[in-house]
Amino acid sequence: MRVAKDFDREDGFSTEQIRRSRNDRERRKDIRHKERHSPKVFETTSRDLITARILRTEGAYLIAETAPDEMIRCRTIKSTVSGNPTASLVAVGDTVLIDKSESDIAVIREVLPRKTKLSRRAHTRRDQFEQVIAANIDYVGIVQSAFEPPFRTGIIDRYIVAALEGELRPIIILNKSDLLAKDERAEFIAEALIYYKSIGYEHYLTSTTTNEGINDLKDVLHDKTIVFAGKSGVGKSSLLNTLCGEEIAKTQVLMKKGLRGMHTTTTVAMLPLPDHSGYVVDTPGIKEFFHFDLEPDQIRFRFVEFQKFQEQCKMTNCLHIHEPGCAVSEAVDNDIIPEWRYNSYLAFWEEAERERKARIGGI
Repeated sequence: MRVAKDFDREDGFSTEQIRRSRNDRERRKDIRHKERHSPKVFETTSRDLITARILRTEGAYLIAETAPDEMIRCRTIKSTVSGNPTASLVAVGDTVLIDKSESDIAVIREVLPRKTKLSRRAHTRRDQFEQVIAANIDYVGIVQSAFEPPFRTGIIDRYIVAALEGELRPIIILNKSDLLAKDERAEFIAEALIYYKSIGYEHYLTSTTTNEGINDLKDVLHDKTIVFAGKSGVGKSSLLNTLCGEEIAKTQVLMKKGLRGMHTTTTVAMLPLPDHSGYVVDTPGIKEFFHFDLEPDQIRFRFVEFQKFQEQCKMTNCLHIHEPGCAVSEAVDNDIIPEWRYNSYLAFWEEAERERKARIGGI
């Protein structure tokens, strides 16, 4: 039996040829990815390589700091090796080994393994690829507004989970605190912050108008690196101006304007605090935040207050969803765990379950 030949397209290629070409491109991508994460021996010796930290991007290049106030422009090449499989090749905050011997633009020979990270899943890709927003940092500063845009516990919980996944310490920053009295939900906001503190997450009330809390925040950030995360409009730029100084923040704003229309990660930048007493990583307002490789049965361990009730559940592997005899659900009914916090958990679980089914082809 003969198989009908594909109809030729106007460009002269058959659909079968196009399919094979696409498959070849995918195979070449896989090969390049494996090569990046395989041990290699460089022609240059280790003493020829300079250790640096990535501060920001400038178009196709990266700006790295080799020493305080000493920066160099560099780039990756096909043979750049990464110690971070299935993740962004280079991110702000990465420690890299660069080679200055070949040209005016230094070459990144190796990206060292990340100690900590704030990351998310690149949801535009079909594979499980980790998009790293910032690496080798200490804190995630979850910035919320006391008035407008509205205070959202769901966003706070989402970033807390991301921080814990990346081995970071989350802190909550309630900015525009001088406007808190204007919010009809002021009492709820105060109660939510008290609850977060009771389960181990500190909060700071800040105002760039009155300077409330700014000195306290500076003390926390001494010799540390923090990444600011939150929706647009919560006042991150104002905090940057106050913490880093007007000129540094203005430079960052101009850089963002020049990169308008590019991918969001290109606008992430690490800014030094005065006298290099620490660093602040500025991120754009992230509209969507899909956690990387989020497994449904692991989310319960990222809600720390659940742990003391876990052993009281009648089912050993209770997911705290609809199981009979669930001690966590009982704690919610008795107002020990706030309902809004439990609802965040349910939303996480449902999202992770959808992702799990999609990965195994269940939907």
